[in-house]
Amino acid sequence: PRRICLGPTSPTFSVEKAVVMMLPCKNMQHMNGKTVPLVVGGGGTFIDAPAELLNLRRVDPVSVAEQAATPLFRNADGSAITEAQVRSTIQALMADEGAVGADFGAHSLRIGGATALYRAGASHVDIMTMGRWSSDCYRLYVRSCLGHSVDWSRRAASTPVDYTAAVDEYKQVDCY
Repeated sequence: PRRICLGPTSPTFSVEKAVVMMLPCKNMQHMNGKTVPLVVGGGGTFIDAPAELLNLRRVDPVSVAEQAATPLFRNADGSAITEAQVRSTIQALMADEGAVGADFGAHSLRIGGATALYRAGASHVDIMTMGRWSSDCYRLYVRSCLGHSVDWSRRAASTPVDYTAAVDEYKQVDCY
């Protein structure tokens, strides 16, 4: 993404939230100059993107005149960070955590984001919106969480079930 919304007078950039306009690569919409907002809230326990963007602006300032042409995340030479660099960084970080680095890649960020939203109780509309999915393919990204599985199995084990076949009005259904 370019630094379109990171100007000093931007009303959509604060400690509470950041709105970064980005060029979507899906469906070649970026070729028309279309931009879409990427909205993130601040104050997260593990990640606080607006605070990090404020810090980025402090340690890597870009003049207002150059913001629209400057990659938001860039190398020291000014070139945009590539997907390969993101993948390599994620693999190294996961290896440092004791995981098999090769099992992770750039899409791990989308998987992790969708899974965290799901676990937090976000609706499918919220997951689709935040992941910029226009179909239900977001379901391919959501992973089962151990804590969620434990919670649901505990609920299932504590829920009384009425056996409807014992009531004359209901007949056993062999096939649906």
